[in-house]
Amino acid sequence: MKPLTFERIVKEFKEKEDELLRWKAGEYASGADRLKNFREVASLTGRKMSDVALMYLLKHIQSISQQLSTGAFRWEWETGGKEGLKQRIADAANYLHLLAACLEEETNEEGDIKT
Repeated sequence: MKPLTFERIVKEFKEKEDELLRWKAGEYASGADRLKNFREVASLTGRKMSDVALMYLLKHIQSISQQLSTGAFRWEWETGGKEGLKQRIADAANYLHLLAACLEEETNEEGDIKT
């Protein structure tokens, strides 16, 4: 793949990830706390927020894996009112950002950095 083609793909995904993150903010959390859903599920399950974020990320990875292994995907953002594979990949990238935010908050609360 030529560098310009790769750069175009990266730019397309970064723009769409930002758009989806803003649009789905209500899905990820409500109100001013962007990590509220992770915090509440963590409290209900006795897990860390980062554990919850990782589970949500893995759900997306499993879906991507299934679509690729079966060949049952369309390389589009949306298809028939459902998420296309491009959107699923962008959502997974956003869950990585949300996981990082959970880890940042957990690290600050605990006063140390896990290695």
